[in-house]
Amino acid sequence: MTAPNLSRNEGIHLALGGGAARGFAHLGVIKALQEHEIPIAGICGTSMGAVVGACFSLNLDANQVALDFATHLKSDKFNNARFKVIQAAQGRNEQRTSFAARMRHGLLLGRSLTTGSILPFDEFRSEISAVIPDRTFKQTQIPFFALACDLLQAREIVFHEGYLRSAIMASAAIPGVFPGVLASSHIYIDGGWINKIPVRPLLQMGARHVLAVDVSDTYTTDFNPKRGYSMINQANKVAQVRLLELQTEPASVTWRPPVTEIHWSAFTQIERAVEIGYEYAIAHIDQVKRLLEPPPPPTWWQKMKQRFQKEEPEVLPAPTPCGFELRGIWDIREADDDYIDTHLNEL
Repeated sequence: MTAPNLSRNEGIHLALGGGAARGFAHLGVIKALQEHEIPIAGICGTSMGAVVGACFSLNLDANQVALDFATHLKSDKFNNARFKVIQAAQGRNEQRTSFAARMRHGLLLGRSLTTGSILPFDEFRSEISAVIPDRTFKQTQIPFFALACDLLQAREIVFHEGYLRSAIMASAAIPGVFPGVLASSHIYIDGGWINKIPVRPLLQMGARHVLAVDVSDTYTTDFNPKRGYSMINQANKVAQVRLLELQTEPASVTWRPPVTEIHWSAFTQIERAVEIGYEYAIAHIDQVKRLLEPPPPPTWWQKMKQRFQKEEPEVLPAPTPCGFELRGIWDIREADDDYIDTHLNEL
C-alpha cells in the first residue's frame, strides 16, 4: 500500500498517545494550538489519542469536540458501570502497580478470563459509535492515522483507509478490558502495546515537525526489593519507560501534561483533563512557535555562494515506511474461539 506523503504539509503533525480518560488532555493541547493559530497538518493517534484525533480531524474544532464528549459522558447512554468496576479494583492497590501492569501480570483478569473481556464487544462498539461518526478516513479534513497492534503477526499497523469506527476500535482494544478486533485474517489490540506515541510513522511518511503528546503514567519507584512480584513489576515499568523514550526521541517536541491527578477511568472529569492539557500547552507554546519560524535571511557570504551555484529544484525525500505496515480496515467483528480454532493453524 502506497504511503501518504506528508512532506509538503505545512504546520505541526501531532502524535497522540493513549491514556484512557487522561487522553482528553489532548483536546486542551489542540485548543491551545488553535488559539495561537498554529496549523495542525495531520494526526496519528494510539488508543485514546486515536479517538480524540479522529473526532478533531473531522471538524477541526477542539471546543466543539470537547463539548460533544462531555455531553455524551454525562448522559444516561454512557455506560460507565463496568469502568467503575475496574476503577474500584485498581484503587485497592493504586500505589503498587499501574493498571496496564496489573492486566499483564494477571490481576483484574478473573472476569476477563471467563468472559473474554470486561466490556462485551457490542457495548464496546456502542461506546465508540456514540463518539465517532459513521465516516471514512477520506472524509477527514486533515490527514489522520490510527495505530494498532496486529496480535498474530506481532506488527505495528497504521490505518489510513476504511471506516473510522473500525480503526478506532482496533486501536483502543485494551486486552482483557475490550475484546480483540477481528478484521480479515488479523486480530488487533490496543496500539499502545507496541507503540505508545506514534512519532516515527509520521516522520517516515515525511512529516517535518512532530509534536508528541504523552499522557501516560509517570514512572514511580514504589516497590519492595524483597518481593519477587514487586521486582518483576518494577522491571516491567523500567522497560516501558525506556521504550517510550526511544519512541519519542525523534519528535521535534515532546509534551507531557501533568495528568496524574486524573484517574485513567475517570471519564466524567473531561473538563479538568482538557484544562490541564490547555494550561500546559499555553505555558510551552513558544516551543512549537519556534519550529514554524521562517529561516533567517541569508548572510552576505551565502548570497555570494548562491550567485555562483546552479539553482536546482528542491527534491523532497519520498516517504519510506519502516517498522510499521499501512493498512485499511472496514468491517470488523469480535475475535472468538471459532475463528481461532478454524484459522490460527493456517497463519
